[in-house]
Amino acid sequence: SLTASNYDFSHLVNGTLTIDKAMLTVTANNASKTYGDANPTLSTTVSGFVNGETLGTSGVAGTGAATTTATTATGAGAATITAGVGSLTASNYDFSNWVNGTLTINKANLTRVTASKTYDGLATVAFGQMGTIAGVNGETFTATMGTAQDLGPERLRGLHGDERRAV
Repeated sequence: SLTASNYDFSHLVNGTLTIDKAMLTVTANNASKTYGDANPTLSTTVSGFVNGETLGTSGVAGTGAATTTATTATGAGAATITAGVGSLTASNYDFSNWVNGTLTINKANLTRVTASKTYDGLATVAFGQMGTIAGVNGETFTATMGTAQDLGPERLRGLHGDERRAV
């Protein structure tokens, strides 16, 4: 029973209780690939459920969207994976918080180095005798100085495009 010295509770009027949807966060999961490779399958994670609910018990249907503008030609480094609502639906939840992820693009290894020289008793090949150094995406490189023994994979990973660079 309600009592107060300054109020009369005998004429209560029913009101309306509005329950807003709880906000969920859609996070684009980080992923990685090697330069020249197709993008991996991108995915999302949904979080922020209330009342002990989980994705499986919350009534949320569908999947979040994860997209990137990276292609096979996007250089080594990082690209954004953009999170979105995708086909997610729910009666008690709203999807208005998005957290982007990162697509890490690792450097590719060169695929072939060719050289030609006349036998001279030396175990080295001068860069002037080097042929094509093949990469991915049809890219080729030409070595301009040094010797073939200087040409380890760790020294060539920094080359991009059709560059000609001293190593």
